[in-house]
Amino acid sequence: MAFLDLREFLEKLEEEGELVRVKKLVDWNLEAGGIARRATELGEPAPLFENIKDYPGYRLLSAQVGPSNKENRYYCRMAMAMGMKPESGPDEIIEEYLERKKFPIKPVLVPEGPCKENVFIGDEVDLEKLPVPIIHGGDGGRFIGSWHAVATKDLDTDWVNWGMYRLMVHDKNTMGSVIVPPQHIGRMFFQKYEPKNLPMEFAAIIGAEPITPMLSGSPIAAGVNEMDIIGAIRKEPLQVVKCETVDLLVPATAEIVIEGEVVPNMRKDEGPFGEYVGYRASKRSPKPVLKVKAITHRNNPILTMCALGVPVDEGHLSVATIWAAEILETLRKHEFPVKMVFIPPEGVTHMVIVSTKIPYPNFAKRIADAIWASPAGIFSYYVVVVDDDVDATNMDEVLWAFTTRCHPKRDIFVQEGSPVYPILIPFLEPKDRLIGDNGANVLFDCTWPYHWDKEDIPTKASFDVLWPKELQESIINNWKEYGF
Repeated sequence: MAFLDLREFLEKLEEEGELVRVKKLVDWNLEAGGIARRATELGEPAPLFENIKDYPGYRLLSAQVGPSNKENRYYCRMAMAMGMKPESGPDEIIEEYLERKKFPIKPVLVPEGPCKENVFIGDEVDLEKLPVPIIHGGDGGRFIGSWHAVATKDLDTDWVNWGMYRLMVHDKNTMGSVIVPPQHIGRMFFQKYEPKNLPMEFAAIIGAEPITPMLSGSPIAAGVNEMDIIGAIRKEPLQVVKCETVDLLVPATAEIVIEGEVVPNMRKDEGPFGEYVGYRASKRSPKPVLKVKAITHRNNPILTMCALGVPVDEGHLSVATIWAAEILETLRKHEFPVKMVFIPPEGVTHMVIVSTKIPYPNFAKRIADAIWASPAGIFSYYVVVVDDDVDATNMDEVLWAFTTRCHPKRDIFVQEGSPVYPILIPFLEPKDRLIGDNGANVLFDCTWPYHWDKEDIPTKASFDVLWPKELQESIINNWKEYGF
């Protein structure tokens, strides 16, 4: 059964020892972000700050689906968000995600919800009344949007996109954001609204039930409403309510909702910010302005944040897993004999590992081309293809295959001039970051050459290959008797 709201999910985390209620007074200026970052890096339980300096009655949460340091539970918070066993691994989560995604469930409109317990419109709007943190040292401001969803509607159709785009507070009623053309919101704004000098309505959803922010950062195809896929992953419809001032729907149980418009032909300096790539990679620069028309929130609301940085945090873990599932679905639609796709969270979504059978020569190139051509392949600058006897989710095995099956000259293919995500990619020349120019993709073919005879392929020296099956079973059955 799906979680009704974030609070119900937090009860489950607490029950499983994956939540810490921080009752000590904590400063929103760097201290909360520092604590959250250290907790994330150590795999400690998610911190819920219940006593924030200057903001009595408000709470701040981080790492709700971050990694856990408990044995065999690295992905447990993400698994629990989907109602799965805490011990579920990434391959199980990926397969379950794809199975559920087959059955979209539309949201249900309800007349009212807890997100309307407090309503502020027009002159009553004041973003600074919320405990918006300065997360990292060197950040250009207070970032209210780092683990959330932003709803926008296509100008020409009924399509509504929910995406995750960072939001920095400028003053009491304006925010700045990174809005660039590769994003759905960027294409809507720069190609449709701004050329006609029209404002684009938005609703920022903060503190929704756990699936909403996880899916808002996923590569759902243009024209597909994330709300329907969220319902599919929840296995029950998301309850939504109408906004107060814009023509958009938001989760009825969200903690905080910020409504307004992206103003055409207006720019204001935004950033920098410690980003998902693990660096403060972008400089302060003019970016679009979001004017806030209304704020609604629950009583004693919880503002969610992600202390992004060097992997692994909740963004790396959940986004990498969902993006891997989307790529796996793409490859299966091509009827490629792919066993598994894995995006190691340490690779900030830039590396994709595919395990597969090799049905014909140069098959790895076909896989790489399909990935780079897909919506989910936008960040896949490094593609590693391994044989299906290698577990794509086991980096020990992947590294072994990489260093023994990938010829340093024959099996590495570079695609120059490939588009990359602008502003945030550290390996680009500084002048190229602004427009995402002069990128590249690379394929590492770590499979045995198709033309080799079977006897030319080295035999895998592992327990499951070199010992007779009967003896393997005997050793396993007698394992405890050996003293292990």
